[in-house]
Amino acid sequence: MKILGVDSSATAASAAVLCDGKVLSLSFSNTGLTHSQTLLPMIESTLKIAGVSVNDIDLLAISNGPGSFTGVRIGVAAVKGIAQPLDKKCAAISTLEVIAKPLENTGCCAVAVMDARCNQVYTARFDCTDGLNRMTPDEAITIDELYEKLKDVNKPIVLIGDGARVTYNKITDKLKCVSMAPASICYQSAADVALLAYEKSENGSLEILGANDVLPNYLRLSQAERELKKKNNN
Repeated sequence: MKILGVDSSATAASAAVLCDGKVLSLSFSNTGLTHSQTLLPMIESTLKIAGVSVNDIDLLAISNGPGSFTGVRIGVAAVKGIAQPLDKKCAAISTLEVIAKPLENTGCCAVAVMDARCNQVYTARFDCTDGLNRMTPDEAITIDELYEKLKDVNKPIVLIGDGARVTYNKITDKLKCVSMAPASICYQSAADVALLAYEKSENGSLEILGANDVLPNYLRLSQAERELKKKNNN
């Protein structure tokens, strides 16, 4: 099975081609250019380096959020645009699960955290004792609320993701068993998007979607939507 993995859920973007669990090519960009400028050329280049065409791809996997509203929207739109005319199968993978993937089998409690601003994070917990097993759903909560959920965890806690530093700085004085993942693995990769899709396909837990069924998972309203709602309620 050949899988094209795509991630543009944060500042950086990446694309990867996987064949039967083996990463054939991986491209990563953190140039500051918008994803609308870089993502499609990156996908095209990644396919070329892997020696395959989009027609050879069996499944397109996208990290569909949470994350940057614009980034998630661009990534989902790109995958839908590629898949629809070719009638390709798709899969939507949680960005937070992608973030936690590098910590599987490390024995810790992995806490994926993305900075959602306004003292909030997008977060989910995973038990990494044997593989990567979800403990909580994706949610948008304050760092103080996250601390309340973590204070009774009885194993080493590792924060991973672009919200790890801000979360660590706020809770480390109160929670001594917490640490941060190394910077080299702290950010999501399209290779892990593809790997998760492949593993879920192998164990029968992958939900196969048509292009029209791939939707962003924002978890909360955008700032503009929140302000409009607040205005309408006044």
